[in-house]
Amino acid sequence: IDNCNRFRTNFEQAKFKHIKAPNTFPEYTTDKVLTMEYCPGIKITDVEGIRAVGLDPADISKKSAEAFLEQLCRHGFFHCDPHPGNVAVQKLPNGEAGLIFYDFGMMDEFGAVERKGLVDFFFALYYDADVKDVCDALERLGMLRKGMDRISVEKVGQDFIDRFQDTLKSGNEWEAELAPEEQKKLNRQRRKELGEDFLSLNAESPFIFPPTWTFVLKAFFTLDGIGKQLDPKYDLTRLTQPYLKELLDLKDGNVFQTTLMRVLKRAGWRPVDINMAITQPRRVGKIEGIVTRLEKGELKPRVRAMEVERMMQRNKLVQSNIFSAVLSCLFLNSAVSMTTLGQNMIGASIARPLTKSFFAAAVMFGLRVPYGVFVKLRKLDEYNGRFGVSS
Repeated sequence: IDNCNRFRTNFEQAKFKHIKAPNTFPEYTTDKVLTMEYCPGIKITDVEGIRAVGLDPADISKKSAEAFLEQLCRHGFFHCDPHPGNVAVQKLPNGEAGLIFYDFGMMDEFGAVERKGLVDFFFALYYDADVKDVCDALERLGMLRKGMDRISVEKVGQDFIDRFQDTLKSGNEWEAELAPEEQKKLNRQRRKELGEDFLSLNAESPFIFPPTWTFVLKAFFTLDGIGKQLDPKYDLTRLTQPYLKELLDLKDGNVFQTTLMRVLKRAGWRPVDINMAITQPRRVGKIEGIVTRLEKGELKPRVRAMEVERMMQRNKLVQSNIFSAVLSCLFLNSAVSMTTLGQNMIGASIARPLTKSFFAAAVMFGLRVPYGVFVKLRKLDEYNGRFGVSS
């Protein structure tokens, strides 16, 4: 009941008069029975039924997407299971399409910090195309580990943003919609350009996935499936861009401040820009001090060479195989010696169990050699090959 009432209250604004949640009746509700208003409607995926009452399926797909974005970005309280059985369509008295939401048992929410992070992420991705702002937003959302080296993350992220912006502005197909051969060609080219960074990301695992965002993605995929049934040209990614204009007040507190900050950013007159200009002499002095210490040998720069790291990783496997081979030969030699000389030196009762143990150890370490060469080394080479680099 509380979830339903909260959802209804969130959509009480005039611009969302087309969103309806059934009224509840607590006086007729028990622990096992929930009494709600009867709100009949047309199943949201019933395209023929929607057209039969004179409504536009494309308009409904757009309204459903905007309703979910409003829940995420402004309310922070969202329906986790908006499948076709939980969303219906009705024709309002003014002739427009209305949406009816049911079943509020699976709801989730996140706080103001996460909402601000989500809005900042959208603005950085769609409007500013700023990879640093995108990474900062992902940190606030809890999706990017804090305190890690972001060089590889930002390099790969900038490539993604550039392709995203090009597709968004040109109106071309997304990569997932291209032919398989074209996708393979693009992937090979990307591995050639960013193979080292992909390896670094894969090794460091910088991204984490909070449980709440599992429900968000589940709802996004469900809405995407509904939208494409209603409108073959439905594209949730492109529908998000014009909706962001309605979220300007959430970016920096109000619309005027957001607009002013965007203008100042382009002109280079933000407070952070002014502070940087004022403190520039101090920064130059600090750099001079660092260079002086480098010249005197007081500082030792640390350089990370991915090629050396891969070589060391491969050498470690090779050395492990050599060590296993040496141990196998050692135990085999001991077993043979114990077979020929041990019975006379220490007696058969002791020599026989030792001989069997040495032979078993020789076999065990001997089997590790082909396993290391034909399995571990080959697996490492194939893994590096997927990213377009050699071991």
